Amino acid sequence: MKNKSLNFKLILTFFSVLVIFSGITYSLLIKSFQNYYEEDIYRVIEDNLNIKLNQPFTNIDDFINEFEDENDRSIGQLFWIMKDGKFFRKEKISSNDLTEDILDNIESDILNQTKKMKRYSIDVNGRKLFYVVTKYDFPKIIRPKVTNQTINNTNLRPRVNVQNVVYQVGLRWEPIDDTLEKQLFSQIGIGILLTIVAMLVVLFFLSTHLTKPLMKLTKSVKQISKRKFDKPITINRNDEIGFLADTIEEMRKELLSYDQEQKLKLHSISHELKTPIMIIQSYIEALKKEIYPKGSPESSLQVIEDECNRLQKLVYNLLYIQRLDYFESEIKNKEKINLQEVIEEVIYNMEIELNNFKTEYHLENVYLQVDYNQMKIIVENILSNQIRYANSFIRITLKKEDDGVILTFYNDGEQLDENVDIFKMFKKGKNGQSGLGLYIVKRLLDINNGSISAYNEEKGVSFKILLK
Repeated sequence: MKNKSLNFKLILTFFSVLVIFSGITYSLLIKSFQNYYEEDIYRVIEDNLNIKLNQPFTNIDDFINEFEDENDRSIGQLFWIMKDGKFFRKEKISSNDLTEDILDNIESDILNQTKKMKRYSIDVNGRKLFYVVTKYDFPKIIRPKVTNQTINNTNLRPRVNVQNVVYQVGLRWEPIDDTLEKQLFSQIGIGILLTIVAMLVVLFFLSTHLTKPLMKLTKSVKQISKRKFDKPITINRNDEIGFLADTIEEMRKELLSYDQEQKLKLHSISHELKTPIMIIQSYIEALKKEIYPKGSPESSLQVIEDECNRLQKLVYNLLYIQRLDYFESEIKNKEKINLQEVIEEVIYNMEIELNNFKTEYHLENVYLQVDYNQMKIIVENILSNQIRYANSFIRITLKKEDDGVILTFYNDGEQLDENVDIFKMFKKGKNGQSGLGLYIVKRLLDINNGSISAYNEEKGVSFKILLK
């Protein structure tokens, strides 16, 4: 129902815009045609008047008689004359259509005209009259009177004074038969109407082509918002909608993976927490009944204490993992530290555990722009892993190479199972406790633009950290 509503609104909006645009276009076409039509009438008038402005007429009658042989009677001609201060009309062609009101209007235009030639038009009972007024000046020669005093003056010449003016008016009525014009306008209108219909049909199919996949995407996004990630988004298109669908599908896969990871995490956390809690509960129940599973009250209480410490460390690691998602903002506060000093501090804090092993340290002074606390946690977790799995020997190497800083931990313990990713959450070795320590290391190194790998040696295992 919403899809139909969207299509209807889209078509209605486009139709409104199209109608307005078509109306403006139609009006401009009509106006352009009318302007061209009027320009053509004026051009015919001017061509048929056969105006010779540069020809030196000296007599008004000769000028008017020049047009006596004009054969084109579609162009009416009238003359107004200004002679010796008198203004009067001399009609060349009489017409019953030219009333006195029309002639008075033309005469008023003539008297106000200052240009040599000018075009005019008037509306007479819904029909236009087009006319062109041309002004022509005739010189009047004034000869001086000859007397006994001036008869011998050979430099005496006639004076020229422009006093006489002829206004030639060419007239043409707008044709009564406007069939051609109406047919042209109707054909233009029909053409625009057919264009509108064709564009609406195209719009209908186009809107369906666009809105149908969009509505499908909308339904898929709603399912994702309800945490239903199992149904894939399949829209096979090579345009922007297809690109959007592919992007949403990638988002769905990421959310599905994250959701599965969270469920697995919750399941694993429940399992990890349940084990020490059950041990603590069982030992407490045994102590209440004065039963000592480890042979003495002190030994049994030591088990409870160890499990409490294990539980405390597990909760701490879980809380720290929750903070890992926000460390990218904390990394902005990184500082320049000496990584050798960080390693030596961790070794000093774990000196009691390390005394049970033969150890070697090859450490160089290396400065890095990183987060101090995060680097300390990385070293602590890996070193704890070495102590847990080593048989008798642990070696730590820190050096700077061309591709970055390399920190290596080696122990002579049992080799790794190459089919197990020990850096995944809750992936534990034989002597592992929670399976969170190496996962935290991997996450922290990712945040600090570092990497870690573990590989088997001829005897033992090495962990290699690369920091850029």
